[in-house]
Amino acid sequence: MDIKSKLAPLVGELFTNGKGSGMSRAVSKKERAAREFRENLQVYQCPICSSAFLAKEGGIQCGSGHFFNLARKGYLNLLMGAPSTHYSKDLFSARKNAFAHGIYDPLVDQVAALVEASGLQRPYGVDAGCGEGSFLARIQRHLAGARLIGIDISRDGIQLASTHEQPIMWCVADLAELPLAAGSMDIVFNILSPANYDEFRRVLKPDGILIKVLPGEEYLREIRLQLEGIHSYSNQEVVAKLRENLEIQRHVHLRYQVPLSMELWQLVIEMTPLTWHRQPGAVPPSDLTLDLELIEARCV
Repeated sequence: MDIKSKLAPLVGELFTNGKGSGMSRAVSKKERAAREFRENLQVYQCPICSSAFLAKEGGIQCGSGHFFNLARKGYLNLLMGAPSTHYSKDLFSARKNAFAHGIYDPLVDQVAALVEASGLQRPYGVDAGCGEGSFLARIQRHLAGARLIGIDISRDGIQLASTHEQPIMWCVADLAELPLAAGSMDIVFNILSPANYDEFRRVLKPDGILIKVLPGEEYLREIRLQLEGIHSYSNQEVVAKLRENLEIQRHVHLRYQVPLSMELWQLVIEMTPLTWHRQPGAVPPSDLTLDLELIEARCV
């Protein structure tokens, strides 16, 4: 293949005029995001008055006139009031880099298998509490045709999420008031994040599923062993609360070891709240334990 043939697909992706009048400017991240939101506005609702949205220049507007601007980086800020989060930009950045090392790849594979087994076709899915978006960006590669939305209360997290190249709709919003229409979602992902089951039930379709991931008792065991005041814990109460709200279909235990380098050890230390105000040893153990519980549940 000659150099002209190799460059042709790149030129076609960068320049989108297509009217025979020469090359146009590159499509921006904001423009690509605007197209994604415009094509899927029916699943959203205004966080102020719960009415439907219409596409407007530079953002979206509900029937009552509430306008929300689309950020230059390609996300919507739909949060009412000040954010309430203790997670820092450095934590999100470390988590994104830890994901890039592949430490959660087995988890992504297992969640993808659960979704594929459900038989849902081109599902709408929301990651409620998506943080910096690494999980959703990876699961998107497994789910052909899925329309995915990442929501987190942290603007720092969503700004970092918007740097992923996958066509995902990113929103700053509150899990307690999801800006989604009732019965609009096929899947709610809730990955190592707090839950709001009233909202999850509201936005799920009658045949929709919740996939929740919890840390197991041995999760990040090597860090826990080096920190004072960190005790073992159980998910028994959390699972009981979930069972009160939805019907559990599957409960999968996933446990594996990840080889540790010095770089990855530092990233794991930075990404977990376990190390707030505490510092584990500088020399990494040989392996890190990832112990996780995956629960698939449906509305009763």
